[in-house]
Amino acid sequence: MTRTTEATEPAVSRLHDTVEDLREPMLEFLSGAVRCPSVSGDEDTIHGFLTDWFDANGWTYETQHLHLTAAGRAADPATEPRLEHRRNIVAWPRPPRGDAPTVVLNGHIDVVPPGDLESWTLPPFSGVRRDGRVHGRGSVDTKGPVASGVFALQALRNLDVDLPFDVAVQLVIAEETTGIGTRAAFERIAEPAAAIVLEPTCGIAAPAGTGLLFFRVEIDGVSAHTSAPWRGQDAFLHLMRVHSALSELADARAEDHRNEYFADIPTPVPFVMGTVRAGTWRAAVPDTAEMAGRWGVAAGEDLDEMRARIEELVAKVDADAGWGPRPSRVVWQHELPGWQSDADAPLVHAVRESIDIVRGSQTPLVGLTAATDAAQYGPRGIPTIIYGPGDTALAHSPDESIEEDEVVTSAQVLARTLLALASRTTS
Repeated sequence: MTRTTEATEPAVSRLHDTVEDLREPMLEFLSGAVRCPSVSGDEDTIHGFLTDWFDANGWTYETQHLHLTAAGRAADPATEPRLEHRRNIVAWPRPPRGDAPTVVLNGHIDVVPPGDLESWTLPPFSGVRRDGRVHGRGSVDTKGPVASGVFALQALRNLDVDLPFDVAVQLVIAEETTGIGTRAAFERIAEPAAAIVLEPTCGIAAPAGTGLLFFRVEIDGVSAHTSAPWRGQDAFLHLMRVHSALSELADARAEDHRNEYFADIPTPVPFVMGTVRAGTWRAAVPDTAEMAGRWGVAAGEDLDEMRARIEELVAKVDADAGWGPRPSRVVWQHELPGWQSDADAPLVHAVRESIDIVRGSQTPLVGLTAATDAAQYGPRGIPTIIYGPGDTALAHSPDESIEEDEVVTSAQVLARTLLALASRTTS
């Protein structure tokens, strides 16, 4: 049972009805947010919608112009364009006290492009509410979770709850690309006491997440006519050798990093090469080949050591195949470390208990293999969970949509989690 204090007990008893009273404003907020086509790079399309809401509801907020932050100045303009137009919003339901610790709710306001418009039943940025769901790009990832977080705090504000910590909502840009928005958010709140990262988890909390290394393998061979392939060196054939060796290593790593949070999936550290390219002509031995993808990284693994291990493996494949004077190249790209919160952290207990109470049954915690901005909090030793409504399988897909009841239920859980965390902080 969630422990309460005299300060939070009345709020707990009134919380359900207070959140339910906010159902329609919450879902209309979500619908309006989806109608803002805030594709990565163009997040400014939603900025006015959000600040208007904060103004109308008496919240305190600040904007972070990314080009004025250290993170923004270090960014590659080719990767993160238009930074002079892109802003984070950091908002508080009550003005921050300055001397109190801060719990952050982090959600990203950028979405991926809609892709083929013919694949959508409804326009991708319609925000239509139909059949108990809100439809459109970003409804799952992550405007639905953001709506749950914002209205959980609005409910606590309406209840006039005095928490022993400040709560800040960080609405950040560029999570779908480089995570620069959350890196900049640390320039405003450097040491959060705890972090709830608002992502779709089907309403199940995740206190652990897999990191990743994005990389590319490039191979040069020697072309020859396909009637005499022995006169060349087949770069694609060698690429498959490298892929096979990496797959064997990845399979061996699966059991090494399994724990209670990843018990029901094939591997907690997925390896996938998402793109492959080879050759230039069907009647010629491929003289070039490359593949690019991701390598899963577990909590506590050293990223430099993992990169070295992969490079050594690729070099061994070259040597075993007698690949000669043109060694395969490994080009490293984006990275995120793995992380796992302490199972005894008050935040982890608070969210577990809150989910069980709201759902009326015990729900296991899980680990996520998807990369999120939680990887910028957990490795710093900040107690972190990922939580929110929505099915990740529907994110980034045509006909993305989220169940309205799940958005409201998640607001109940988040509000109760903050009350439970307050009780554990003061008890």
